[in-house]
Amino acid sequence: MILSTKRQKKTLKPVNYRQKILDAAVKVFAKKGYQNTTMIDVARAAKVGIGTLYNYFKNKDELLITSADLTIKTELDKIRKICDKQTDPMDKMETYFVQHALLLREKPHLAILLVSEVRQTQDFFKRNPSFNPLRHYLNFVVGLFEEAKQIGRIKDVDSNALAIMVIGAMDLLICKWLIEPETVDSKTIIHNIRKILAFGIRPEGI
Repeated sequence: MILSTKRQKKTLKPVNYRQKILDAAVKVFAKKGYQNTTMIDVARAAKVGIGTLYNYFKNKDELLITSADLTIKTELDKIRKICDKQTDPMDKMETYFVQHALLLREKPHLAILLVSEVRQTQDFFKRNPSFNPLRHYLNFVVGLFEEAKQIGRIKDVDSNALAIMVIGAMDLLICKWLIEPETVDSKTIIHNIRKILAFGIRPEGI
């Protein structure tokens, strides 16, 4: 009896060209900036043909909008899962900012994307008025403050205004870290921001 010696062919996992292009786009935008980036640059970085790139994205605007929005949402979802292991919304907020800072240290191109590439010219926003990938962060923090109010952890304040203030502080922290990283102790700063939120800025007795 002769046994067959034919090897079974390995099943190749199909290439997700769309995700491959988006991953490359984030890095190219962070390195060269939106204005200096071309579709050819992204195609080369993704190692796909220019025709393949245009099959998925019609122009550079769409590529930036999709890559920024999807990247921020994906990374935030990972951090959200870590935060969900805690019950205190204020603990969740501190964990969120610490994890976010750690993420940006591991992937500095994301920090550059957040600081510079989500801020575009007036013409860009006229063409794309709904572009606002930072809404994912804002919505998440607003949700934490709403949760904190419901259980009496903070007083009844405007959650949107408070979230804008906190996100603004985080934005400035990222900028400072990009400029002079050796001077930034992000964990300590984030912890102190939480203390200010918890106890306010009024001196004792006033």
